[in-house]
Amino acid sequence: MNTYWSQYVQKTEELYLSRALRFHKGNMSRWIDAMGLHDGMKILDVGCAGGLLCHQLKEQLPASEIIGLDFDTGHIAYAIKKSIELNLPCNFIAGDATNLPFADDTFDVCYSHTVMNFCEPEKFFSEQYRVLKPGGRMIIMDVYNRGARPEEWIPTETCEEKTLFDKLWEAASSNPNSSIKRYENHTEKYFAYLAAQGFHNISIDAVAAVNYAPDCDNVNEQMARAQINEDRMSELCSVQKAYSMAPNALSKTEYQNLHDMINRRYDCRIRQYENGEKNWEFRIVTTVLISGTKP
Repeated sequence: MNTYWSQYVQKTEELYLSRALRFHKGNMSRWIDAMGLHDGMKILDVGCAGGLLCHQLKEQLPASEIIGLDFDTGHIAYAIKKSIELNLPCNFIAGDATNLPFADDTFDVCYSHTVMNFCEPEKFFSEQYRVLKPGGRMIIMDVYNRGARPEEWIPTETCEEKTLFDKLWEAASSNPNSSIKRYENHTEKYFAYLAAQGFHNISIDAVAAVNYAPDCDNVNEQMARAQINEDRMSELCSVQKAYSMAPNALSKTEYQNLHDMINRRYDCRIRQYENGEKNWEFRIVTTVLISGTKP
């Protein structure tokens, strides 16, 4: 079993909710068009996490066979459970993106979302080339404009919450589990990797999604609450992960106080929304899709 990512980097529920704000029913047609998908395909999600995008695609493309693969067994267990809850028959497999457990010439499409920076590139590209059918397409999806401060939920104003949050993460940063193994890949390099592997028809597309704008009238109440609570979950999960790596950094009372302060802040934001108090905050995330076809 390998649960490093879901335990120390991004909890599955956190990732699932975050991706639900990016890939939702209101914009799935844009994603399907950008990915060049149609019903009846055999599709592999490489690094599927909790399976959110697999589930959304299966709902829109019911005749397609959709398989999600992730190295983290915690993510896979969650994805399987969610498939049963949603009655969406996707298949999920624990496996290595650089050693795919599939036969040659199996899939019409292989796609990945924010995975490349954590994989050895030559193996990552060669394995997907191998399992794609002739004419099959590999798609690398990457967030392009994260901006100067992508983690908007981290407290910045000087207060007790920020003091305890910083104290906890300062201690956790010395734990080896806080260091994620990364490869120095950049979006601009993906074109060259595809060409070197032998892919043809190398192309780029992009989809911009509004991830946060709860005060806008075109964001319904369910989505607005989800957007606010996604930030809440991100901060709470961050605190939980840090505490698991540095359990002595805070006393139990301090840890509970930090939890309570986080919840009070987001409860206040929800009340502001309910009372019609407008902050007019918004966040837009642009995802680039770089792809190539196996000849």
